[in-house]
Formats: sequence, structure tokens, C-alpha cells
Amino acid sequence: MKKFFLLLILLAFTFTSAQNVFKSQKQIYLAEYYAHQKENQKALDHYLEAIKLNPKNPNSDVYLEAAAIAFKLKKSKTAKELLIQSITKQLAPLDFLRDFKSLQPYKESKEMKEVLAQYDDLENQYYRELKNPAAYMKIQSLIATDQLIRKEDNVFGKLATKIDSTNITNLIELTKKYGWESRAWVLLWHHRGSYKENDFVWNFFTPYLQKEIEKDNVNKDFFVDFDEYENSTKDPINKTSEGSLYTLQTLGNLNFNKTAYFDIENLDKRRKSVGLPPLYFEHFLYGAELPEKYKYNPDNLLNDLENL
Repeated sequence: MKKFFLLLILLAFTFTSAQNVFKSQKQIYLAEYYAHQKENQKALDHYLEAIKLNPKNPNSDVYLEAAAIAFKLKKSKTAKELLIQSITKQLAPLDFLRDFKSLQPYKESKEMKEVLAQYDDLENQYYRELKNPAAYMKIQSLIATDQLIRKEDNVFGKLATKIDSTNITNLIELTKKYGWESRAWVLLWHHRGSYKENDFVWNFFTPYLQKEIEKDNVNKDFFVDFDEYENSTKDPINKTSEGSLYTLQTLGNLNFNKTAYFDIENLDKRRKSVGLPPLYFEHFLYGAELPEKYKYNPDNLLNDLENL
């Protein structure tokens, strides 16, 4: 779990000044679909549309996958621009960019070498373009404190409750002033135990984030991890809440070794309600094993992705 939190810290800041978050995500799903079908031009078009809709929403993986496809299509200029934007828009870490699997065939290209050589300048450009540098530094400080106390078990046991309470109080004030910032998710996650309860944390964040989802400033699947966690812990002794609500691939249920779905006949309807594609999409892309009772017509996949 600690590795998961550290990975989150590599993600770039995205305040709720961003728009078209889910519209952009839909384009990413379509890009992944066409890339898997080896229809590279269509895949690139959808990646570029996703980035156009919301340059700050796609994570750095999106830019790098799109760059790899551009290289395949011998569109080196486009590939280089995407590599640059992965840094200036999403602050892709140097090692992550250099070692990105899909880009390995092009690591000796002139464009890749030029971008890597300019990394420091491009990193500085990212910071220069921040709209709220004060908020950036304050939230970065909260996350750093959050992670620091979790490195040592004896310190964590003594300080976790106090630090988590202080951090979330500060986060509420920062969110009121600047809007939601996606990297702060890890701070909110530490309060998952009181999700759906009547406390000051969720009395603020639940309605606030629901409104941001409606405005398309926050992705529709934001509460999935929290819903899965709450479902998993309803009655852990009697095990009355069998099965995941949306997915097995989430932190909210991985700790409980969920291997089945609740009400599987309506699984894809629930997934669509939170902006997730049909479960079959995971099988389509990664060969994930499908549950025995899951029924889906693969001929519907493209249409379902287009109509999420």
C-alpha cells in the first residue's frame, strides 16, 4: 500500500479549474480501444482529442502512449510535442519517461534525445505555468508530511491520527479557496473509515465533489474506491456484503481479497453510472478473466464506449 501512495505522489497537480474531465476520459477509452485494434491513426486522433479537451487531466501515461503511436505513424514532430507536454503539463518524471515501455523502440530517436536533454528546462516551465503556486506548495507540504510519518511504524502509530486530522482540516480550507486538487486524494483516503458518516470531513467533501463531478471537473468514478471500501466493511464478521460493486481492480477492495461481484447481472449498469466502461473492456485490453456468470456481447463494445 505504501508503494501505491508513493506512486500517487508522482502524479501532477490538477485543480478543479480543469474542465471536460470525463469527456476527456471517454476519448482515452476510445484511444485505447483503437490502439488495441492496431488502428493507430484513430487511436492517435482520440488521444489528441482527449488532450485538447483537458490538457491537465490526462496523466503522463496518456501523453507517452500517444507519443509512441505518433512515432509508429512516423509523425516525429507530433511525437516530440507530446513528449514535451508530458513534462510541461503533467511533470512526467525523468526516469519514468526514459524507461516508458512503449517508447523503448524510439529511445535512440533524435526527438527523444532532444527532449531528455531539455528536461530541466521543461520541468521549470511546468512550475512557471502553475496557476496557483502557493496552493501547490501547501498541498505538496501536506502530502510530504503524510508520507513521512508512514515511513516508520513507531512514528506512524503515535502521530497518524493527529497529522491526518490536521492535514484534512488544512485541505478543506485549501479546497474552499483553490478548488479540489487530484493529488490530495491520498489525504482524503486516510478518512475512508468514516465515509458516508456524519462527520466534518465528508459533510464537506461529499457534496463538494459531487458538484464538481456534475460540472465535469472531477471524474465520475471518484467515489468508486470509497464505495468499494465501505461495501467491504459493512459487516466483516458476518460477511453479508459479498462481492464488489464495480471492479476488483481498486484499492477499496484489494485488501479484502474480493473475487466476486455483487448482483453481476447489473454490474455494467453500475459501472456506467460511475463512468466506467463495461467489464469486458478489461478482458479486451488485458485478457483479464471474466466471471463465469458475466454476460456481454463483444459486438457492442465500441458503441458502449462511445455512449458512456
